[in-house]
Order: sequence, then C-alpha cells, then structure tokens
Amino acid sequence: MVYPDGRTLAAAAAAVPRADAAPLGDGGPPWQAPEGFWPGLLDGIAEAVVAVDLQGVVRSANVVAQQLLPIVIGKVVDGGGALPEALRSEANAFEIDHDDRRLHGRKVALSGLSVWYVRDVTEQTMRVDALLAERWRSAFLAEASRRLSGSLNRDRVARTATLLAVPALGDCAIVFLPGSRGRTLWYRFAGEAGEEGNVHGVIEAGGLPEDSPITEGLAGLPVGDDPRLVEHLRWLLPKDFSRTGSALLLPLPGHAQPAGVLAVVRSAGRAGFEPVEQHLIRQFAVRTGSAIASAALYTEQAQTADLLQASLLPEALPELDEVAFGAAYRAARERLRIGGDFYDVFAGPDGHWTFLLGDVCGKGVEAAVHTGQARQTVHALRLLESRPAKLLELLNQAVFSRERPQLTTLVIGSVRPSPRGGLDIALASGGHPAPFVVRSDGRVEEVEVSGLAIGVVPVATFVQVAVRLEPGDSLVAYSDGVTEARGGPTGLEFYGPDRLASVLANYAGAPAAAMAQRIEQTVGDWLGGREHDDIAVLVIQAKPAHKRRHLVGVPNQ
Repeated sequence: MVYPDGRTLAAAAAAVPRADAAPLGDGGPPWQAPEGFWPGLLDGIAEAVVAVDLQGVVRSANVVAQQLLPIVIGKVVDGGGALPEALRSEANAFEIDHDDRRLHGRKVALSGLSVWYVRDVTEQTMRVDALLAERWRSAFLAEASRRLSGSLNRDRVARTATLLAVPALGDCAIVFLPGSRGRTLWYRFAGEAGEEGNVHGVIEAGGLPEDSPITEGLAGLPVGDDPRLVEHLRWLLPKDFSRTGSALLLPLPGHAQPAGVLAVVRSAGRAGFEPVEQHLIRQFAVRTGSAIASAALYTEQAQTADLLQASLLPEALPELDEVAFGAAYRAARERLRIGGDFYDVFAGPDGHWTFLLGDVCGKGVEAAVHTGQARQTVHALRLLESRPAKLLELLNQAVFSRERPQLTTLVIGSVRPSPRGGLDIALASGGHPAPFVVRSDGRVEEVEVSGLAIGVVPVATFVQVAVRLEPGDSLVAYSDGVTEARGGPTGLEFYGPDRLASVLANYAGAPAAAMAQRIEQTVGDWLGGREHDDIAVLVIQAKPAHKRRHLVGVPNQ
C-alpha cells in the first residue's frame, strides 16, 4: 500500500508511536518491527482488509481480500454490482450479497484512506436462517396440532387443514376423505380465489379412475411427487387459479387405514417442493390424518352411543283412562342421557299394568348396559309371573346366574283399576327407597315396604304390600339420587326425604307429569350445578272421575 506522499502502509504504521516501540525493561533501545512484519500481519487476519483512497483507487489489500473481492491493487474499484458501490460509499458499514456469498463490511478512516474490513458471513447467516426456519416449522406444526385437535367433527378438521396449508405450504390445498357408498368427499382452499377458493364437493362412486393418484392415496399407496398430479387435480382447482407449477399428494395416516389424502398445489411462479418442505408437509399430513381419524372414531362412537341410548331409554308412557303416569330423569353424565337409574311401564298379560323403578350400582355407559339387562329380564319374566314379590325373587336368581352379579335396588308394582274407583297396587321392594303416597288432600305417607337389594345373596325372599289409591291420589317412586343430592347453601346438605315430602304436599292433586317434573326441577335447583348421582322419578296417579274419558253410545237412527 502506498500513501500519496510515497510512504508505504507499513512505513506509515511504523511512524505511529506504539506500545511495541517502547524501550525494553532494562532501558535498552525500543523494539523495531522487522522488514515485512506489517504486510505479514495483515495477511494473517481472517478478514479481508482493503484500503481505498479518496479517488476510489485500491492502495493495499491483504491476501484474503484479493481472493474474496474482485479488486486490483492500484486500480479504481469499478464495475457494476453492490460490492463496488459499497466500497466507494461514505457509509461506515454494509452487508450485501455478492456471488452467492453474504459479505459484511466495516470502515475505519485512516490518513485519508478508507480501510474496509470485510468478513464472509455466509455460513453464519445460513445457520441463523436455518435456525429461524426450523423454529417457524416447529411453531407451524404446533399451531396445526392445536387447531386440528380442537374439533371432533371430521368435516371441520378437513377444512381447517386446507386453511392451514395455504399459503404456508402451497397456493392451494385439497383434502379428500372416503365417504359412504363409495363416494369421495373433497374440501379445497385457494387463498387467491376468494370465496370460490373455499369450497367442498362430492365425487360419486366410480368418478375417479382406478389409476388416479387420489384413488391410490385413499388406498394407502404412497404417491409423493408424481408428474401426473397436476393434470389429475386441474379440474378441482378454481377457474381463475394461476397456471399450475407443481403438486404434492400424500395419504393421511389413520388408525387402521388411511384417513384421507392431502394434495398441495403450487402455482408456476413458486418454486417446487424442496426435500425439507416435503418433510414438513409429511409431518403436517401425519397430524391432519391423526385428527381426522380421531374425529371419525368419535363420530362412530357417538353414533353407537346414540343407538345404545335409544335402546336403553324407556318407551313413551302409556295413556290410560284410569291411570296417569309421569316420569322425570336426569343422568349423572347428562351428555349421555343414560345411566344407572331406570324406570319402565308395560302391560301385563291379564290386563293389569306393571311398573318398575330401579338403580344399578355405577354410572355412565357400563351402568346403563346393566339397566338394560335388568329391564329386559323383567320384561321376559313378567310373561311367566305377575306378582311383584315373585318377580323380584326370579330377577335375583337371574342376576346370580351371570358371571358377575350386579348390585341393583328396585321397586316393582302391579296396577289394577278398582271396580269401586281408584287403583289397587301390589308393591314389592328390593333394597330401594320406599315410595310416597300423596293423597289428594295433601297428606303424604311413606309406603312401609322393604327388602334386600338384588344381587346380595343368591336366595332371597321379598315382601309384597298392598297400596290403595283413591281418585286423585298418587304414588311417587324415586331413586336415591333425589334424596341424596348434595347442595343448598353449604353445598353439602342432603336434599332428604322430608324436603321431598314437602314438595309433594304442595303439588297434591297436580297432574302426574307435572309432579314428576317439579321434583326433578327442585332437586336440580338444590344441586346448583354440582355433580350428582342419577335421578329418576316415576308417578302413578289414579285419575279423578272428571278426567277420565267416557265413550258414549249413539243409537242408530
């Protein structure tokens, strides 16, 4: 490097007082840099060092600068591009791309020269960019998992997947799901197409060729990046979608079979799918398939539960001239609508009516299954026996014939209209709370009946009592979920039989259905939204004479 006054860079540096020129500790002469020391020192720096004068002429440059930068010592920095402009600029730093390299420079002013220290930060930048890209991919997959798992509706999950994929993964996304009777459901989103981009449709059975990549994907065959995809998918793209460049199709993994197929399409102006992008889309497909499979499984289980509930729920109560029935039910798990409590009313073979109300130990679906077994057993036994006490005895024997006897409390009654009005009821209890009789004048009486619960001992004897209902009187059977409901001001107090009797007294003479619903309502208010056991109420009422239907014969004219 040569200064305007003819000095070299090494000479100029040597003229500056420095610590290395200080006298030795013993007072000897100061240390002098040997010949070639300063150029060698500059050449040993990992950064590129280049000195440019006010006219833009390169006066000096170390070896790294001559290898890294397009410069010539003694010539003006010239040519197009960002680097020559940066070296001639008055700025104190720059960061530019040059020949696929990222360069960072900083300037130091020295004796009329601009000395630039230029460092190649390409690898460092690539590492940072890769770290940021990986963080973005992780954040994208985490958000996708959260949103996809936020719904148990299969169609909604498929739509959400297409919304997430655009524009993060492509310009258009289509999800295909297997439908019923050989049909294929599809959901598409293309951000540029406006409302037309977010649509769905149905491909009827046989609408896809057997060699279609979509058909292969639904069958679980890996498709990947296939040149045929663009043409096979073009008819499903929006009309104003830009010219298609590339497409990627992947099966959506399910529990036992593919949950569907994901197609990601990019326009011609966007780069194809790099390996790291294909890996990201596969990870996204795994999460989408898992969410869709879970939603489909939930739907199947919900449909099964609905069928189970329909089979376990009691039939509509009969409407009779002499008898009025009313019932109320609240399951502990209200979403299921079924539980361990149950009631039923059915006609006997000799004109009487049999009613029952019981409680199987447990809650939820398992208890509901046992209630169904108990009801069906009584239905079968009533064809052989109509006496309530005998029915309980036979039911107890049937329960012990199973591998695991289920503890059940039960009250069974046989209702017959009396020739002198009102109803005659034969009643037996198997460990169940005793019913109340509500007289039309407001008196409330507890029926004195008791017995062992079903499933306690293999051989049990049950006592049968007679109950007389005058017109307007009601018999109220209930499960312990009513009297043992905890609530009130403290949240711990039982509802109790006394409070129940008080409500019944206030509703004496009310219709059977209204009485049952009022009990269920007051217990619900007492609970105040707290957890509770199954609640069941069944009311049998002797209709007053003025509420009975009469058939009047009209003589032939």
